[in-house]
Amino acid sequence: MKKEIIYGVADHLFSIDTPDREVTSDILFNYKPFLVENNSGGNLLFSLKGNGKIRIPNAPSDDALEWNGVDYNVYHSPEGMIISMRQGDEEHRFFASPDWKEVVSDLTFTNEREAVFLNSFLRLAFGMASILKYRTIKIHASVTELNGKALVFLGKSGTGKSTHSRLWREFVPGCTLLNDDEPLIRLFENEPVRVYGAPWSGSTACYRNESAEVAAFVHLYQSPDNNLTKLKNVEALSSLYASAAMLRSDIGNRNRVLDIVTEILQRVPVYRLDCRPDYEAVSLTRLLLS
Repeated sequence: MKKEIIYGVADHLFSIDTPDREVTSDILFNYKPFLVENNSGGNLLFSLKGNGKIRIPNAPSDDALEWNGVDYNVYHSPEGMIISMRQGDEEHRFFASPDWKEVVSDLTFTNEREAVFLNSFLRLAFGMASILKYRTIKIHASVTELNGKALVFLGKSGTGKSTHSRLWREFVPGCTLLNDDEPLIRLFENEPVRVYGAPWSGSTACYRNESAEVAAFVHLYQSPDNNLTKLKNVEALSSLYASAAMLRSDIGNRNRVLDIVTEILQRVPVYRLDCRPDYEAVSLTRLLLS
């Protein structure tokens, strides 16, 4: 008999139909802060079912990419989307309906070896479904929060996002790390833009089911000197859009990300920080939360 587990991320609910709630919950240990014990009629973003028989189309994939050691192949069809994920000799698949309400995988949800695939499935399904319905995007960033407001640090891998967040915690009393890799940005009507913690935080075990108002985005660049400048128009758009997660082969998804990024920039400033990893660099961004 299957049992449903419901999680809430960025205030969006999704479910997993599993034969064993305890085993699946242990596999998804990073999701435990997001567990919803009692769903009082809230609408589900999507429902994930397992043990499905999913056939790969007899045609080349529309997109192929590699992420965190997993190779992805994406196939589009009028019936929905099929995604194959391979790591080493192991491969799993899932199918999503066009509206992303129904997602089926060939996973059992009871094998610890499935953890990387299950996490990848959920990350992708959440990203596609939440932007489609609720103007929520996932970005590559590190987020530092202080007194309910947050700075979202952008930049290529290795440019010092995590380091700058760590220096904030070292030099600024009371600040906390909200997420260190894949936070969620959500737009609301007539309300501030908010950033949410997520079950995905890279190599940093920071899985916080909390949110904060976005005060600014700060794109980091390594430099021998510390200098903070505000970006305008095309530079700001390029900075945030390049940091957003999207399925490049899906034109609709790319356009929705662009629309949301454009609206975010009407409400939240973007800065460029050329910096050293030191106190002076932190003191420059500290001014953005004054």
